[in-house]
Amino acid sequence: MTITLTAKNQITIPSKIAKTLGLKKGALFTIRVHKNKIELVPVEIREKKFRPEIYAKLEALTAKEKGKEKKITKSFIKNLKSGK
Repeated sequence: MTITLTAKNQITIPSKIAKTLGLKKGALFTIRVHKNKIELVPVEIREKKFRPEIYAKLEALTAKEKGKEKKITKSFIKNLKSGK
C-alpha cells in the first residue's frame, strides 16, 4: 500500500487502516524520524490493545502489497503487537 505526499506536504492514511485502528477525524499523532523512516504513532489517553482479528485484518492488507511497502507494513504490525 502506498500513499502520496501532496503539494502541501500532507498525506492521507488509507481508510481501511484508519477504520481498523479506530482513528477518527482530529486524531493526534506523535511523529518519529529515524534515518530515512517516518513513524506516526496515535496519541491516546490509555494503551490500546487489539484483538487477534484486528491484527489479522492488518495482515490481510499486507498480503496484498508488494516490495518495500509490504516490508514496512509488516514492521508496523509487528510494532503494534509489541505495543510500540
